[in-house]
Amino acid sequence: MAFSQSVMRSQAPVKCGICETDRPIQWECIDCSKLLCDHCKEKVHPEFQKAKDHQVITKVTGQSTVAELSINKQYQTQLPEVGHISYNDDDSLWISNGTDKVLQRVKPEGTKLKILSSYHTRVFGMAVTQSNNLLMSTGKSRLKQISNNTGTLTDSVYNVTPFFATAVHVNSENKVLVGGSITGHPSEGRNVVTLMNQNGDHERVYEHDQHKQPIFTYPGRITSSSNGNIHVLDLISIYTGGRIVVLGHGGDIINIYTGDTEINKVRPFFPGDLATTPSDNVIVADGITHTLHILNNAGLLMTYYKTKDRNIQFPLSLTFSTKGHLYIGCAKGAEGSTCRSKEPKIFEVTILGY
Repeated sequence: MAFSQSVMRSQAPVKCGICETDRPIQWECIDCSKLLCDHCKEKVHPEFQKAKDHQVITKVTGQSTVAELSINKQYQTQLPEVGHISYNDDDSLWISNGTDKVLQRVKPEGTKLKILSSYHTRVFGMAVTQSNNLLMSTGKSRLKQISNNTGTLTDSVYNVTPFFATAVHVNSENKVLVGGSITGHPSEGRNVVTLMNQNGDHERVYEHDQHKQPIFTYPGRITSSSNGNIHVLDLISIYTGGRIVVLGHGGDIINIYTGDTEINKVRPFFPGDLATTPSDNVIVADGITHTLHILNNAGLLMTYYKTKDRNIQFPLSLTFSTKGHLYIGCAKGAEGSTCRSKEPKIFEVTILGY
């Protein structure tokens, strides 16, 4: 039996950051952090100091609509938390827990998960290729690979030396995006996202914006949308949270989402994972607030779900099946928390409208 709940986030009319009128918003200046109407973009903004060096991008404002989230099934895990989760085309799931260095391939059967294989390794990021092989970062420069046919763990062709691989994503063209950090933790040191072809050749490295400033602090998770936009979960620190950086295929910053003033009024935005929906939107798991943020492919908030209302606590990891079902892996929560879960679960849900 499916349980459903509809939550809609209404949005106040967005006004121009200069004239503050209700003229349609068509632009955003990344440097000024202002939304602009066409009039102010053409007539007023150019008069700002050093405006010719500012990055002005097209801005498409999101519109909230009613959507429905239905819980189809839930599965008990034997892990302290489901830190990563990836879907395989045979309806099996790869799940991992970094603390215990456990990686498992499991098969949902009824309300239980049958363990098909298990590996002792710490996983920082993972993704399934179109041939159903698993790619994963294990804290080194070269990605590891597990064969779908044999289950053999080997080195892959994907290498981001001199960086530690922090995140892995396979896009619709079967190319691989890998996050890399020179220090292996959030810092002002070098952090990159590298696009590679199936031979492991580096096609593009995303590191600096148009002002030669670093884009990332720690690229922890990556997804992409069909229009070529790259969405990077960038962890700022373990104290202040993170953000979602949206890049165009050419490397321009399309948007930076830092959470919502209402959702994250008390607790900062701590994104744990993100995944692209069949409708080309992006869902972000915000475990501390028990929230799924629904962004459009430009990184603008469309709506959100308070998952705690459905007893989905501490959503941490996300993956979509080929049937369009979303799997949510959860965490226990901090020691002493009033809503700490004894045994983290995996939920299979359906989201209609997004």
